[in-house]
Amino acid sequence: MTNTSHKRNLVYMGGRALGYRCLEVLARYRSHFNVHFAMGLRQDGTVGSDWNPSVLAEARRLGFEVFDVPSLKVPEVVALFQEKQIDTILNVFCDRIIPKAMVNLPGMEIINFHYGHLPQYQGRFVVTHIILNGEEKTCVTTHYIDEGVDTGDIIFEDWLPVLSTDTARSLYMRCVDVGTQAFERTLEYFVRQEPLPRRPQKGSGAYYKFEEPNGLRVQLDWEQEKIERFIRATTFEPISKPWVQIGDRRFDIVAQPTNPA
Repeated sequence: MTNTSHKRNLVYMGGRALGYRCLEVLARYRSHFNVHFAMGLRQDGTVGSDWNPSVLAEARRLGFEVFDVPSLKVPEVVALFQEKQIDTILNVFCDRIIPKAMVNLPGMEIINFHYGHLPQYQGRFVVTHIILNGEEKTCVTTHYIDEGVDTGDIIFEDWLPVLSTDTARSLYMRCVDVGTQAFERTLEYFVRQEPLPRRPQKGSGAYYKFEEPNGLRVQLDWEQEKIERFIRATTFEPISKPWVQIGDRRFDIVAQPTNPA
């Protein structure tokens, strides 16, 4: 367990909308921690984007030191974390691979925030598969990182409904709101110097790769319910939208937002 007799030595690793929002939360709590630096995605986001903003630009604006290296796997980076006595890494939708050498540093705690129930929904962009599978609810899972992929002990599960009108984008953005609350709750535990809840994952699940289901193509011979669900599950503008082939022509499909009944 991390020593609580001193301020935690934190490194923040963030990406996408959740990484941006949680960095702003961390800024409000920064007096309680030694935040050594902030890191972003391997390819940082875009200033002004709502789902993939620039975390590094926001970190600089908030006065955090930025540490931007191609990889964490080089021995020099692991040695730097050890030299600075980093005891906590907050990984908030960052796509950087954290090497085993860093995971196994003495006293190290690495906490991750994941959209989807674990171990049922491991992997990336699982909101698409949550809708495809007809789930009626899902959760944002706060968990420890170990040597596996999305296999570490569970800290929090914050549940939310999957609406009949949800697209991948709308469900994703609602997960951002829930994840931000989970992040702040984690910081509150740290401030109070209380141990976080912790329990092993139970059961089995599936790992979902970052790939486009059926190439985003709607098949007209599917049942109507499957077509409707597929359209919602693959709608994440501007990066993803379903399409249909009619004759020799391809047509993009735009899911119109509606109010739930």
